[in-house]
Amino acid sequence: MTIARCLALLACLALCACTPGDDGLALQADYLQRLDRALDGEALDGIEILAFDKTQLTRYRMPPRRERLQPIAEVRIGLLDLLIDVRRCPELQQQISQRNSILGKQLVPSRRLAYEGDLLRAIEACLPRLAKERDQELRATLGELAVEKRRQLPRVFWNALNGSAEVERYLRFAEQALPLDAPEDNAALDALAQLADLAHALPQRLPPPASELDPLFFALHTSPQGGQLIASLASLSHNLNQGSELLESRQRQRPACPLGQATPRGRILQNIFVKYYAGAVQPYLAEVDQRGQGWSRSLRQLAAAEEIPPTMGDYLGSLAGTEASLWADFQRATARHVRAWQTTLKSCGLAPGQAGWESDALRDGQ
Repeated sequence: MTIARCLALLACLALCACTPGDDGLALQADYLQRLDRALDGEALDGIEILAFDKTQLTRYRMPPRRERLQPIAEVRIGLLDLLIDVRRCPELQQQISQRNSILGKQLVPSRRLAYEGDLLRAIEACLPRLAKERDQELRATLGELAVEKRRQLPRVFWNALNGSAEVERYLRFAEQALPLDAPEDNAALDALAQLADLAHALPQRLPPPASELDPLFFALHTSPQGGQLIASLASLSHNLNQGSELLESRQRQRPACPLGQATPRGRILQNIFVKYYAGAVQPYLAEVDQRGQGWSRSLRQLAAAEEIPPTMGDYLGSLAGTEASLWADFQRATARHVRAWQTTLKSCGLAPGQAGWESDALRDGQ
């Protein structure tokens, strides 16, 4: 192996070692090194192994918060003016008092979303109690307030997401990839799915109370796996494409089995496939894919919701869109790598289903 190629591969491993315990990146670098050695990559023209550059992750940085937040007009009807008039509706009176308190005026965006749902429920419960003729003006006033508040709900929702530290933390790319033994992340993935469902149900469906919303935001806050998943998808796309280029170039320039029959080089490659791709990398790929399916589906659903700020729509599209996105790149890189292996092994008669598979698949690898 040439000095330059050796240094490039060592850089791959050293980069992974910079982050303690980053076994996800270490697995990828080890696999790429073994594959390059098995293919005698230094003899391939025009092929250069490039270490995954973590600065690529900055492409997936969230837009500035000021670009994600939207102005929400103050309602024309003052809540404080209604406080005395709604004495027959204690629940509504309580909501109005809360909003006009010092704490109520400093609600964080997620609590503002919950409050608007509580306020609308209180108004709807109050209206039937104002049946007397002398209450018609108050009924009309509350009805107008309810219409305006409901119309604002999509914007209140997006400000809740875009202004929350919890969502920012969950979607902030991480330096570390998803660990090999990462625990289940069902709470965060389910929270993301519930928020995406809510985005599409508004304004017909009211936001749930804080007792139901707070756990969703908390689940996102306590999970490190949103950012780790972004790092895994980006690094796997890069490293799988590097490996595919090695396999494809070897097949074009110097096939491992030029006569279509198994050779020592072909059997070495089969061992790499069985032990290091199918035995180690593929299970990791499957785990990343399984978590990414729900993650990307929820992000696409959010991106299609009403009144999403344009910068946020573009950002979610860059992560999970069906065409040019982090998720789409990962799927393409995975499919390309499978095809590259199939072509190589079939050319040697050593692919699954061929005669050479049973006799040689369990040989020791490098």
